[in-house]
Amino acid sequence: MALGRHSDFNRLWFGQTVSNFGDKISLLALPTLAVVFLDGGAFEVGVLGALRFLPFLLLAPVAGLVADRVSRRTVMIVADLGRFAALGSIPLAFAFDSVTMTHVYIAAGVTGVLTTFFEVSYQSWLPQLIGTENLVEGNTKLQISRSVAEAVGAGAGGALIQLLGAARAVTADAFTFLVSLVALLLIRHRDSRARLEETKASAKAEMKEGLKTLFGNPVLRGLFTANVVVNLGAAMGDALLIVYAYKVLDLSPGQVGAAFAVMSVFVIVGAVLSEQVTKVLTVGRTLVLTAVVLGAGYILVPTGGAVAGFVGLIVVQAVIGFVSPMFDIHVLSLVQGITPNEQMGRVSGAALSAVYGALSLGYFVGGALGEAFGLTAALAVAGAITIVGGLTLLGGPVAAIKEMPGADAPAEGAEGTEPVANDTKVGA
Repeated sequence: MALGRHSDFNRLWFGQTVSNFGDKISLLALPTLAVVFLDGGAFEVGVLGALRFLPFLLLAPVAGLVADRVSRRTVMIVADLGRFAALGSIPLAFAFDSVTMTHVYIAAGVTGVLTTFFEVSYQSWLPQLIGTENLVEGNTKLQISRSVAEAVGAGAGGALIQLLGAARAVTADAFTFLVSLVALLLIRHRDSRARLEETKASAKAEMKEGLKTLFGNPVLRGLFTANVVVNLGAAMGDALLIVYAYKVLDLSPGQVGAAFAVMSVFVIVGAVLSEQVTKVLTVGRTLVLTAVVLGAGYILVPTGGAVAGFVGLIVVQAVIGFVSPMFDIHVLSLVQGITPNEQMGRVSGAALSAVYGALSLGYFVGGALGEAFGLTAALAVAGAITIVGGLTLLGGPVAAIKEMPGADAPAEGAEGTEPVANDTKVGA
């Protein structure tokens, strides 16, 4: 592994791994605090959920502009410091018996906004930090960390809440941001001076430039379209899966939890094997095939459930878990590999805003279709939309890409693109 001795990447990876586990604690602890201690209900929990995702939808393009204008590492450090302070204020107020629902809303909102700026800067900074030739390996390792946190973080968070209480458990998440902050401070790589000293156009002109790059480049445009459509369909499917498991298959919470645990394990397996799969199939074919298989998984949920019930659901969940990270890793790595470094923030910001918008819309539409036409029909629609998202790649140059772009050449089939210069030496 080329990044095994890359000390700066390993610091980033460690900080993000710890932070990912902390996120799962707050994902459970904040709603628990709202319901159990502050007498909240479904509305309050819904607001907390919206405060996690709305900032991406509304502010990601602005975060991208900032990431292209100032030091991305500095943005990430400020974001970690702010998130530590925002979440750390909750157990402090709880200790003085003064925590309120408004306080929890503000802390969650500030954390959501700062997370948006952190994520856009982090995705924009990674190609500079490790070089485009190492993007698949880097994104794979980071995806594995997220997947492991997803698999065991919620359980660990629940145990911590049970042991310490929801408010005190938030302290653990706050300190994970402090760990991430220290890791970033120890990273020696800095943004290139030339990028930071460039003459800046107006914000409006720079935003237009980023959108022109995103939609003017046939590879980026194809990846953007496919990613938005696939995420729309997948969000619809995810919204329906758990309802189908309970209401149609009549499974217990333990069985549903086991099925989702199996999926989490296969997400890790898929991430680990993602690079090997592209060596057999090529990158373009892998992207098309994983999206098609993902969509087919949602369509086959009713069939698998009818034939084998609980076992059928596990098999389908395993397939969905296996292909999902492959699609995500290679879409992100391609975007990072072919986008000019000076525009990476704006391209990432615009893309993240659309993707989170698709996710939000997908959950809503999936639930509405399930109520109106039944769960089986709605799952079929969700799967079909996901498949269409993958098939859109066949009409452009993405499907012809054989391998990820290196530091010295654009991706095959990516005419008119510029590779990102790699000014970072391994271990620097």
